[in-house]
Amino acid sequence: MTGFTFKRLGVSTLALAVATVSLAACGSSTNSAGRSSSTTLTIGYDSDPAPQGYDPLLYGGGQRLFYESAYQSLFAEGADGQPVPELVTSFSYNKAKTRMTLKLKSGVTFTDGSKLTAQLVKQNLDRRSNSKLQAYSGFAKGGSTEIKDVKAPSADTVVLTFPTAQGSFQTNLAGVPGTIVGAKAISDPSLLNQGPDGSGPYKMRTAVKGSSYTMSRQPGTNTGTYPFRTIVYKPYLDKTARLNAQISGQTDASIIDTSTQRTAASNGVSLVRNGGTMLDLLVFDKTGVTSKPFADKDVRRALSYAIDRDAFVKTVAKGAEPTANAFPKSSPGYDPALNSRYAYDVAKAKRTLSKAGYPNGFSFTITASPTIQAALEFLQNEFKAIGVDMKIDVTTSTGQLFAAVNTQPLGFIPLTMSNEIGVTAGVLVGGFANPHKTQDPVIGAALGAASNASGPDHPAALKKLNGALIDEGWLIPVAEQYAYVGYNAKVLKTPTYPGTDGYPLLSSFKPVA
Repeated sequence: MTGFTFKRLGVSTLALAVATVSLAACGSSTNSAGRSSSTTLTIGYDSDPAPQGYDPLLYGGGQRLFYESAYQSLFAEGADGQPVPELVTSFSYNKAKTRMTLKLKSGVTFTDGSKLTAQLVKQNLDRRSNSKLQAYSGFAKGGSTEIKDVKAPSADTVVLTFPTAQGSFQTNLAGVPGTIVGAKAISDPSLLNQGPDGSGPYKMRTAVKGSSYTMSRQPGTNTGTYPFRTIVYKPYLDKTARLNAQISGQTDASIIDTSTQRTAASNGVSLVRNGGTMLDLLVFDKTGVTSKPFADKDVRRALSYAIDRDAFVKTVAKGAEPTANAFPKSSPGYDPALNSRYAYDVAKAKRTLSKAGYPNGFSFTITASPTIQAALEFLQNEFKAIGVDMKIDVTTSTGQLFAAVNTQPLGFIPLTMSNEIGVTAGVLVGGFANPHKTQDPVIGAALGAASNASGPDHPAALKKLNGALIDEGWLIPVAEQYAYVGYNAKVLKTPTYPGTDGYPLLSSFKPVA
């Protein structure tokens, strides 16, 4: 689950304000406006970007902003969220869309001194069978976006072959999944425990695990795109500490939690927000392996009917928007009809449970971190009303949280839906959210159609995929949460997000003068 940030959804604004005053009084009073804005950019990050080392393929979209500084991808996320060539100069498909040909840039050098070649790209993508590489999960054999074969017929040409048609595979090669690692680290992955081996605009200078990561701009980097000579990433897992660092001027920009954005604004922090982070109950078990009732999609639907999403937002997710959609409101696949179809209805939930053979309900256990306990306690009460007893096992053990994916039927996890097809394929179907490798023909057909749809057919195909995920009960959305970045407007221009991504583009951080 690395890459997805668990966020505490309910905290008193007054309590945060008190904490802010007391912590700021004890911390640094230096205002970031006093630093040279064209020299150093300090970013308050919401997670440790390298807890398992510096191989970007170990992580998900939550670490993109950090790895964007050290690595380049075959495709990058453009300002509108759509993929744009980065290490690729051009690409094409055969008529059947089962083969994709990439032409590579020349003159690209990695930290280790190696050069970008088609053979290096092949070596990178040939790691797709490594189950530890989260970002490659969909590319592996049997994955929903499986790459059957990679060939390098010339120094600058890569040919990907797929077992099924893939008309927009570039979306799956954008950002972290398309990241290319240098030749020495590919030959000896242990080198990535020491630092990144990429071709990005910055090179890591120093690192204090879990505390700060300092990056220096590489010679020859476009200073118009990346104006800061130094970027410092400072992880603050505690959202209040992160907020205080921004207020007190220890950071120039920070990832601000939804529950603290009002306090940030009242303390003079400028904010920019973006939708696209979906607060979901992800159903890990669709076949009854860990909890027999979850094998029936009517059981999963009943849980959806049992949730008063409006009350959830008002109680524990202020600032979010209630939704029964898998995709964000700004997505062309968003379907308002789903909000009506899965509206709060206790009687309907009970009837649906009875139809599935559980008129008296059932019980199951969910493991969670303390940061989402308030959200789960709300949902626990909702399910109790229809006879379902959801027991909550709160833990701070990362190992226990990871293990729960295989041993429990569902989890409450925010998903950043910046790439609807990519997340569906790489997380819900071919990734960690489907540990039992369940096949669903309805979802499979909808995903295939959406992957191959283009132009005017694309929105309808995405809407059908959205409906399939909800109707088949593979996830139970509760709300769409806005992602916030707080920044010092005296130092920085307003950062921008790519599409519905929850993290801004690194290239969008620009000094005011």
